[in-house]
Amino acid sequence: MTDFIIAIPSDLLRAGMYTTLSSHNNKYRVVASVSTMNELRDEVKNHPFAAVILSSRLAGDGTIESWRRLHRRHNDLQIILWAENFQDVLDFQCNTNKVDGFLLTNARYEEFERACANVSRGQMYVASEVAEYLAKNPRSQSFRRLLKSLSDRELQVTQMLGRGIRVVDIAKYLNISSKTVNTFRYRIFSKLGVAGDVELTHLAIQSGLVEIDPTQRYD
Repeated sequence: MTDFIIAIPSDLLRAGMYTTLSSHNNKYRVVASVSTMNELRDEVKNHPFAAVILSSRLAGDGTIESWRRLHRRHNDLQIILWAENFQDVLDFQCNTNKVDGFLLTNARYEEFERACANVSRGQMYVASEVAEYLAKNPRSQSFRRLLKSLSDRELQVTQMLGRGIRVVDIAKYLNISSKTVNTFRYRIFSKLGVAGDVELTHLAIQSGLVEIDPTQRYD
């Protein structure tokens, strides 16, 4: 039997997921339903082998960093990402070691059930829209060069800068100083041969590292 933790801000959505999973009580057990990252941290201490259905916006732009830290402490956790947009998919794909399932917020009932079933069997699940997007995303040689030249933290900062997030906010989300963010920033400029944030954003978009319309949602 697979243990699930539902980590979604919406009360209504959490209730729907809980009902769906509970209808398969011979296969799944919902051990917790939480609406904040702090609540999730508390629950995984008691359920370190659970599969987490994680909203990509549970902690706003700090969700990825919070999940990375949580997963480092509890590396047996599985994750089904409930993504609000393709940018969130890209961010998790590039900045986390593993995502076991990708769903968008417009996922059909059957897709949700299939994702849970696959992950419970140790298999990956990628929703058809996500798979189609990743196949078309222009992540070619320029993208691979970006990955090779940047450290994990530099890649994370590059994505945030490319999305227009301010240095002070990046510092808050990553729990580092603004001075450290700027150190990363100028190191990135040097490695990629760009003169500033505008050029960096263009390069990130061209390489498929940043979605052109990150505000688009699927609900």
